[in-house]
Amino acid sequence: MQVAMIQFVETLKENLHSYPFQNHHLESTILNIIRPSFLNYNFIIKTLLTSILTFLMVVTFGQGSPEKDLYLKLSGGRVNFGTGDILGYSFSFDASKNILKKSSFALDKLLVGAELIFENGVKNPKIVNPLQQEFFSKTFQHVSSSILWPKVSYYPFRKIVSGFNIQVGPTVGYSYRSSEQRAQRTVDVLGQSSRLSTLVFDNGFVYGYRISTGMEFKISKKILAGFRLDFSNNNEAEINTLAGLKVGMVL
Repeated sequence: MQVAMIQFVETLKENLHSYPFQNHHLESTILNIIRPSFLNYNFIIKTLLTSILTFLMVVTFGQGSPEKDLYLKLSGGRVNFGTGDILGYSFSFDASKNILKKSSFALDKLLVGAELIFENGVKNPKIVNPLQQEFFSKTFQHVSSSILWPKVSYYPFRKIVSGFNIQVGPTVGYSYRSSEQRAQRTVDVLGQSSRLSTLVFDNGFVYGYRISTGMEFKISKKILAGFRLDFSNNNEAEINTLAGLKVGMVL
């Protein structure tokens, strides 16, 4: 199992840049030993404090704005966990506010908010009468995560492709993982073979960063729809991608 040692910049500059950390992988050569995940509580505290400071800083810059639009969005899509060995689905709810006083050509909207994300993926082997190749090539793995994503959403264009956006921010959440430690074949009295698996579990907190880009189109004055492409990384060295659709409304 891989352990990620993460170094994250402790403060955000006023330009709201997001700095991704570096991952250094330590590969285990013993497949039947499950190592506990590395959990840096100081990092989680710093991440949460950084998110709060970012929110307060941007809100302070936006004081005096005559109108602050509130955006509520629902998203769903297909997730590739890791190298694509595990496929799954994602569902999320996003609440954000536009804090700009006045838009310009190079900056249409700047949203500050958070998104709650639920992701689930599973890879199932063949259980009944697996061929020899199927028995050794396919194993069981499952991932289910609940993630909180404080973020800043940048909409650079006001007229041309006005719905194009880039979103960045840190992530923190909890993940449930199970995988197959070992498997064996059993044969019943009728000659039917079955796969008998021993599972191990690795549950714990995860933290990292997420980057998203996409397009939004106005259906009406208050309704919007679009698509998104996400890239995320965390302390478990999980590099995940998401392709999804979104719908939302402006209050």
